[in-house]
Amino acid sequence: MRAKYLPLHILAFTSIMAMCISNVAAGGAIQGTVYTRNHLGDYRATGWANITVTGGPLIHSAQSHVDGSYQIYLPAGTYTITAELPGYKPSTATVSVSEGSFTTLNFYLEESGVPIPEFTDYLRPTFISMVLILLVMVKRKIVSKN
Repeated sequence: MRAKYLPLHILAFTSIMAMCISNVAAGGAIQGTVYTRNHLGDYRATGWANITVTGGPLIHSAQSHVDGSYQIYLPAGTYTITAELPGYKPSTATVSVSEGSFTTLNFYLEESGVPIPEFTDYLRPTFISMVLILLVMVKRKIVSKN
C-alpha cells in the first residue's frame, strides 16, 4: 500500500528541490567582511556583527562569522544593507544584485562613543550591592569588637 505512494513522494520532493534551486539561481550573493578598529587604530575583522538587508518584500539578516566574513544569497534587485555592532556606528550601503552575481561589500565600523547598555545597566546595581554588603560586614565587625 505504501509503495504505491512512493513515486508521488519522489515527484513532490524533486519538484520542491527544483523550485528552491531555481529561486537561488535567479539571484546572486553579497559577501564581504566587517571591520572595526582595534586599540592601536588598525582595522581588524570583527565577528558577531548584525547584517540586515532591506529592499524586497522580506527583510533578510545574518551575522558575520568569527573571522568577520558574511555571505547572503538574494533574489535579483536593489537592496539596502546595514552592518551593526553594539558600541559602533551602523554603516549602510546600497547594492544591486543581478542574476548569478557575486558582489563584495566590506563594512568599516567606527566607535560610536556610546557605552554598551548591558554593561552600564548591570554594573551599577552590582557595584552598589557590593558596597552595601561591605559596609554591613565592616559594621558587624565593629559592633562585634565592642
